[in-house]
Amino acid sequence: MSRWRELPAELDPASYRLAVRLRLLKDQSGLSKRQLATKTGYSTKSWERYLGGRSLPPHDAVEAMAQLTGEDPTRLLALREIAAVGRQRHRPFAPAPETTAPGTPSLERTILAAALRERKTRTGLSLVGLAERTAYSRSSWHRCLTGTTLPPRRAVEDLCRLADEPPGRCLALWEIAESAESGRTTRAKTGPS
Repeated sequence: MSRWRELPAELDPASYRLAVRLRLLKDQSGLSKRQLATKTGYSTKSWERYLGGRSLPPHDAVEAMAQLTGEDPTRLLALREIAAVGRQRHRPFAPAPETTAPGTPSLERTILAAALRERKTRTGLSLVGLAERTAYSRSSWHRCLTGTTLPPRRAVEDLCRLADEPPGRCLALWEIAESAESGRTTRAKTGPS
C-alpha cells in the first residue's frame, strides 16, 4: 500500500484539515483514485490535486465524496467553506501576518459568527429580543455575533430555531470552530493511503 505524500507546508490550516479529511474518507472507502473519479465525475488528476492539497475541490466534488462514503455532507461542506476562505486569506502574494493579534477571532469563529448574524437578521429580533427569548444575555449575544467568543452549542441551536432555519450548517461550523479552538485539529502526519 502506498503512503500519502506530505501536504504542502504553506497550506493554510483549514485547507489542510479538508485534505486530511478527504484522504481519510478515500482510504475508508477502499476506492482507488480512478474508481473515485469514475463514481464522482471528477477526473483522477483532479482528485490528485484535491487530495494533495494543491487545489480546493468544488462544492459538488465534496458533496459527491460525502454521498459516496456515507459522510455527513453538511459538516464536510462546512469544512470546505472554511477552507475556501482560508485560501483567500493565505494567498502567496499577500504577506501573512507573523502572529494573530490577541483577541482576534479564529477564521473558523469568524465564519461561524457571520452565519449566526445572518440567522439573527432573519429573526428580525434585536439583541434584547434574543435575550428575552433565550437563556443568553444581550451582551452574550453581542460577543457571539461579533466573533469575540465562541457561543455555546445551545445558543446556536436556539438562534436557528428562532430564525426557523435547520441548524445543520451552523452546528457543523460550530463543531469545526470548537475543535479548532480546543486544539484537537493540529497538523498530524497522514497515514497510509
